[in-house]
Amino acid sequence: MKTTLFVAALLAFPPVAWSAGKKGETHLTMDQLPAAVKATIEKESAGAKVEEIEKETEGGKTFYEAEIVKDGRESYIHVSQRGKVLKRETAKQERKVEGAEKEEPGARQR
Repeated sequence: MKTTLFVAALLAFPPVAWSAGKKGETHLTMDQLPAAVKATIEKESAGAKVEEIEKETEGGKTFYEAEIVKDGRESYIHVSQRGKVLKRETAKQERKVEGAEKEEPGARQR
């Protein structure tokens, strides 16, 4: 009975169950961004393709992370809600940070 209810809940609410990879993370399009964030990402990605944008909340602070691909190289920028660049990372640095998050004690493994 419990299994049936669980499966029914997953089928009834798939956006909640599968919408984000990490807790506090939402995938967005450029059109969904605040104007200041959009302007910064457009400026930072000039001549490149924006592959993915996520709105994230960590430690009570919200920011936007954009994956930018230029000349086959991935990079990431973190932008505040007011449009300020908080951090720039290479793909290698991003993978290192992601790996460290998975290894933290008490962190859930995917």
